[in-house]
Amino acid sequence: MTESTATPEPITLATIAAKLDALLASRAAPPQRYLGVKASATYSDLSEDTIRRLVERGDLTAHRPVKGKVLIDKQQLDRLILGSTRVPQRGRGRR
Repeated sequence: MTESTATPEPITLATIAAKLDALLASRAAPPQRYLGVKASATYSDLSEDTIRRLVERGDLTAHRPVKGKVLIDKQQLDRLILGSTRVPQRGRGRR
């Protein structure tokens, strides 16, 4: 009887990094499209009250999948921010 005496491949830092990258890529979460009011405020650097006001005015559409939960479409929020071209008349932001 002969035994196979194959030596295992040495583990290198590059091998570990490649395996870790493959594992992380397989588990990566898809980008989140809908945000809650607090997350929308953090994302856009606006206050939660401003987000609620934009929903109340109809500038943003609020989706309510369950009672008590309000979701904002991140793409709509991006369009609103990029489409705002109002120049401040006085006060902060005016030079």
